[in-house]
Amino acid sequence: MGLMPLRNRLCLVLDLDQTLLDTKFHKLSPEEQTSLSNSPIKNDLYSWNSKTRGDTYLTKLRPCVRKFLHEASKLYEMYVYTHGTRSYARTMVRFLDPHGIYFGSRILSKEDSTMNGQKGLDVVPVNKTCVVILDDTENVWATSDRSNLMVIKRYYFFDTRNGTRSLCQEGMDESVCAGPLSRALGLLQQVHKSYFQRYNIFGEELLGILLDRNGIHRQKLQGIKDGKPLCDGGSRKRKRGNDGCPSATASKRAK
Repeated sequence: MGLMPLRNRLCLVLDLDQTLLDTKFHKLSPEEQTSLSNSPIKNDLYSWNSKTRGDTYLTKLRPCVRKFLHEASKLYEMYVYTHGTRSYARTMVRFLDPHGIYFGSRILSKEDSTMNGQKGLDVVPVNKTCVVILDDTENVWATSDRSNLMVIKRYYFFDTRNGTRSLCQEGMDESVCAGPLSRALGLLQQVHKSYFQRYNIFGEELLGILLDRNGIHRQKLQGIKDGKPLCDGGSRKRKRGNDGCPSATASKRAK
């Protein structure tokens, strides 16, 4: 069962953590609390309670994620696929898609996986030749599905990696218009355009050809160094026009 090319839509499978958002599973440090209290990104932050652990966590949406979802949904039928729990996935989707416009019931979690410790397109009810995956981790996917994968730079807003300070600690965030999600959107638009321009010649195997020839599944989508100040001049620019990306809705606490 596959997507019909006449619909002019492909399928896009999206990871959550470090791809579309970042969740803080530990208490904020005093430095982080000060940085966030002085930043204009409160509408991209969500505080929520874990029903299983009873703890309160904080999730930060990746810059430009709302524009990304809006534009990608015009070309792709979108799924969320996370190695988190189903409950966690549904909570995150409520932040990303509060009105159920982009995903509907197309939410997959570790409970749906048929392979221990790995994700697989066998649980996505779409012809594999019509599917593009966007994820920050390659080896979490079954080897046979990696040719469908675009690997995006990991989004670590709260956590430090390799001894560096986090974006939150630095009072910084990724660029909105030139960040990894923006670049990923551009590539997805190119793939979609080429697919339907050449579909009559190559048929359904074209998607694999496009991804492989362009090396998109190996490209880290890193480009320029990301990092914009959350305060001072950078924050004023974001507050006025948000660099062309729609602003998030007001922060909520998940029930």
